[in-house]
Amino acid sequence: MKIEHFLEKNEIREVTIFKQLILNGGSLSYVEMLDYLKVAKASLDNDLDSISSRIGFLSDQVNIKYDGQGISLEMSNEYSLQQIYYLYLNQSVKVKLINFLFKYQEFSIMQLTEELAISDSSLFRKIKELNNYLKEFGIKIRNGQLHGEELQIRYFYFQFYNFIENKEGFIDSHLDNQITQAVQAVENFLKVTIEPENRQRLAIWMIISKNRVNSREKKYQYVHKQMQPYLEDPLYQKIRIMVLRYFSRYSIEVDEEEAMLHFAFLLAFSILTEHEFHEYTLMRDRRAPIASLDTYIVETIIIHYKFRRLPYMLERDMFYHLSHIHTKLYFFKGDIEVYEYEEMLGKEKQFTGRNLVSFAHTLLTTSTKKFMVDEDVENSLLKMELLKYISLLAIVTFKMTTIVQIGIDLKMETIYTETLNQMLMLNMRHINGIKVETYQPDKEYDLILTNEQPSQKVQYGDAKVYVLSEILSSFDLKNIQMIIQKLNS
Repeated sequence: MKIEHFLEKNEIREVTIFKQLILNGGSLSYVEMLDYLKVAKASLDNDLDSISSRIGFLSDQVNIKYDGQGISLEMSNEYSLQQIYYLYLNQSVKVKLINFLFKYQEFSIMQLTEELAISDSSLFRKIKELNNYLKEFGIKIRNGQLHGEELQIRYFYFQFYNFIENKEGFIDSHLDNQITQAVQAVENFLKVTIEPENRQRLAIWMIISKNRVNSREKKYQYVHKQMQPYLEDPLYQKIRIMVLRYFSRYSIEVDEEEAMLHFAFLLAFSILTEHEFHEYTLMRDRRAPIASLDTYIVETIIIHYKFRRLPYMLERDMFYHLSHIHTKLYFFKGDIEVYEYEEMLGKEKQFTGRNLVSFAHTLLTTSTKKFMVDEDVENSLLKMELLKYISLLAIVTFKMTTIVQIGIDLKMETIYTETLNQMLMLNMRHINGIKVETYQPDKEYDLILTNEQPSQKVQYGDAKVYVLSEILSSFDLKNIQMIIQKLNS
């Protein structure tokens, strides 16, 4: 599911206009925008008029100008594309429909058409469109209610209020003593310290849980099945006691499955710090599905990169991030693509290389097979978890890369050497795993860059020497990069 799925076609185009201007330095020719959007001139003119009307009251924050030739964007330092999205989402009929459904849990057609000021046919069309996107979450709007597994319903609402709605506004309008006490109860009972950002996530989850706890006919079949290996888990046992005690204060009867929902959430969304999670890993059953896969994937990464041994804290960090990925794959279905998948994948390929991305695909395939998850290329959860695998592999390779020490020793007048040294350093700064400096005779280097054949190689010790043909040439820079790769391998 994508954020754009909550918008109409013309609204998606308008947001795309903002996005293209941002990606192109704030300006684009009218013809280039037409080519990108693949629309008629009249459609683009209408979109630009619509944008002007929509952002008119924000003239001190954001402005789009069109002079007949080019389109340009001006934004204040504190305004961003995220605020543009919120501007459109706040007026979205689909967003209002989900908000109404969350608040009242059921609706009649007459009630909702009056609330949203739309016709019956428009409402049925919106519901049909939403159901098409909700399919990957395993939930559906039917007969005025949201149907599906309770864990999936809460998970969808959590993603919705975390990424589609303004989460600060949502928390402010729903936060009360009961929610504050619930968040505090988690800290006190589990003896953990929850950081501000995670406290915000937990507050959203608790607001949703409070809203859903008295819902009739909740379905727990899937979470009950997935929880069988975790019924004796020490963290689950603590959460179970905490949940039953907490709700008994308010004379609310809850099933044991309520604790199961909280267990899945707390482990999937990094509510615990790395240190607290590490304490849990020392007690958890290593043969349980998630822990077993965590270990298998760590070992696979070590073997793939031929690492003899990982630094202790790096290995801990890997287990921490992998467990979040695997918990989501194990318990949850679907996701909201907060980041544009193809764009993020392109950026990560650019910085990490195709081999790393290919290996991340292999890890994802391994995980989905272990958990018997269908590997659908359009599954947003799998897309987002693939990006996390890539990011984790990038962290590991960056931290395990040997730093190649490079000394620049140019034989020319000082006024030139200082300038060219700096220019060489700037041209090489995009290469990972290197430290470049002006050559100092009392230091050891792995690689020396010079512009003259050294008369006595012994002066550079064991360092490899590369003689520049033309300073700053692409030929030399390509060769230097190949030498660095060999030194790192």
